[in-house]
Amino acid sequence: MRDLPIEIINTVIQNVSSVTDLLQLRSLNKAYRELVTPIAFSKLHVKNSIQSAQNLQQIIAAANLAPYVREVVYDSRDDECFQFPPENIEIEDMLEVADLEEALTEAFCALDRLPRLECVAANFWPTFISQSGKEIRESPFWFTSRQLTVIHSIYHAMKTSRMTSLSLNNVVMMPVSCYDFVSTLTNSPLSHLSLSVVPNADISAWSGSKEINGSLGALLPISNPTLKSLELRSPQGPYHSLETKLSSFHYPSLESLVLENTVFDQMSSPDGVEEFVIRQKSCLHHLELQSCASYVANPSVDARLWSSIWQRWAAELTSLRELVVDGDSGYVVLDAEWGYVTYKPISTTVAEGDSSSLQMLQDAIVSACKVVA
Repeated sequence: MRDLPIEIINTVIQNVSSVTDLLQLRSLNKAYRELVTPIAFSKLHVKNSIQSAQNLQQIIAAANLAPYVREVVYDSRDDECFQFPPENIEIEDMLEVADLEEALTEAFCALDRLPRLECVAANFWPTFISQSGKEIRESPFWFTSRQLTVIHSIYHAMKTSRMTSLSLNNVVMMPVSCYDFVSTLTNSPLSHLSLSVVPNADISAWSGSKEINGSLGALLPISNPTLKSLELRSPQGPYHSLETKLSSFHYPSLESLVLENTVFDQMSSPDGVEEFVIRQKSCLHHLELQSCASYVANPSVDARLWSSIWQRWAAELTSLRELVVDGDSGYVVLDAEWGYVTYKPISTTVAEGDSSSLQMLQDAIVSACKVVA
């Protein structure tokens, strides 16, 4: 293989997907190294271990490798479901947890030294790989501490980085005061942000503190004309914060907004999700709601009906060209034992009114698209 024509070598390389195989090809000779390097180092996978964090630092410091890095993915795991571990971390593991935080901080703070970095995806799991290769389960305290450390480091790097896309997954929303560093990023480079949070039920099982169900707004960049795509997700169950606090966020260039398992407040207010959507109306073309619900805080007070929300959006969101509503946009009530559960007293008349108003909104969007075409 060493003496094959460049064209054939390049064809071979383009059909190799395994990073291990690419690195082996890269070691054959100079021709392979020059062809393989841009492919093998375009996307870096960082495991949750001290060694992997140190490897990332070495690549960042290598002038012949850093320019090829376009994407950094932290602790990606396929087909794994998030679960808080019990409080069983052993005392001798704590020093290694501290060393891991230090290595991750140094690595992620240095992301701005990757001149062509476009995308960062950080996935948080409550385990790490020890120096001996053993998987260690962290306590919730150490897990949330490491999470804050990594997110803070990424936001620090964004001050001078050119990255345009950020995904944060399995985030435990802490009190707003924990994210003061977000407001210091006055010129966010992001055009896309995806935030996936741990649902209320999982958090409540771990902590009885109401402060833990923090506002999603705590991690949103300050208002800017750069952000074009935003995803706020809670894949494993409903998420609702008692202090939503979204009133200060306006993204005039936002074109796409995705909400998953988001619980809308019972009363419409500037801080709520309903008003937040309307504030983005100038350029909002795509709106997606997956299994969202309206919160019934007090059954004796009229619920915020979806029919009212659909009708209001039909009047306000005149730039909308696509509306995707997956799952049941229903109503939930907070149960002391089971968390957010379906509010069953909603009448058939209300349900029919919700469905009819949604159809009217969808018909209005179709008509608007025909006019534009």
